[in-house]
Amino acid sequence: MIDWVRVLRLMDKHDLSRSDSVQVVQGKLCLDKVLHRRRMRHHLRTNRNRSMFDKALRDGRPRVFAMHGQSVLIGRVKAVRPYEVDCLPLGADLKPCGEVQTHHKLQFKFGAYFDHAPRIQSQMKMCLGTNQAASPIVKPQHRYPISDKKLFGWIDADSPIRVKTLEGELVTGTLSWIGRWELGLNVCGVELVLLRHALANIQGIRWDSSKAD
Repeated sequence: MIDWVRVLRLMDKHDLSRSDSVQVVQGKLCLDKVLHRRRMRHHLRTNRNRSMFDKALRDGRPRVFAMHGQSVLIGRVKAVRPYEVDCLPLGADLKPCGEVQTHHKLQFKFGAYFDHAPRIQSQMKMCLGTNQAASPIVKPQHRYPISDKKLFGWIDADSPIRVKTLEGELVTGTLSWIGRWELGLNVCGVELVLLRHALANIQGIRWDSSKAD
């Protein structure tokens, strides 16, 4: 026998389909898992094509970019193409200090608003023994392998993670969003955007992974 009152309550409260509600009532589905998967699908669909370069182009605010080769670029984004970004370099006083430069997106490691940089820098560390210049990857399949399911588990649990780049930078924060090519990390209340091709490792505490089974 099926408790149809409970089925209707689940459908109304959680906007579930009749089929899913019946299976939850029968004990064949876990409600937490159903809701977790739905939140993950919505998050990935919303943020799949999110890009700090597009946002920087729209708002025009100066940003600090860490580049492969252990260099730093302060600039304003002037144009964005599928594989390249045009930036106007700025000095420490935020005045232009050169002509517009074109950079391949694989040259970028991470970026943040200029006024957020001191707070992020205070949390940045270098991993001893690996803090050397490294060439960016040339093929997407060579980037750090981690599933969106695992990444979203950390978002859903609001769990802190530690990220290491190919050149040895270490930073700790909580994941804010997952994009196809980028990750948004909350570091002391401000956003640091990490390019997934620049990652060497991600570590975090264990969450209730049964929701993602």
